[in-house]
Amino acid sequence: MAHRLVFDLMTAERSVRRWIDARCGDSGIGAAGAGVLFHLAAHGDVLLGDVGAALGASPSGMSGLASRLEKGGFVVKTPDPRDARAVRLTLTERGRRAVAAAREVVTELNAELAGGFTDAELDVVARWLGRTTQRLT
Repeated sequence: MAHRLVFDLMTAERSVRRWIDARCGDSGIGAAGAGVLFHLAAHGDVLLGDVGAALGASPSGMSGLASRLEKGGFVVKTPDPRDARAVRLTLTERGRRAVAAAREVVTELNAELAGGFTDAELDVVARWLGRTTQRLT
């Protein structure tokens, strides 16, 4: 049987984004915003370009997303003290609360996705996804 891995992966990715957006949408962050907030929660005060690189986002897309997150009160943008052209992002208190709420959503989604699979099967899926990312970046 020929697998349609690319099609299935792209379809699954869109479904995951829609699922997260539906549950985080009221907060104003959505799936992409949650990714930014998770990164900031793990790494602290970070250059905008570094967040974009970590998430595989384009500079223009990252800039727009950061502006929306700032407008929503989730992050503060400040010039980098060493390079005035660079922008740093910092979580606000509202951003920290949004991270906690988004973590609950992601935990629920992980449980939903893992349902009906053994740990061994999930290990294969995780290995395949990780290897796919390594090969293509």
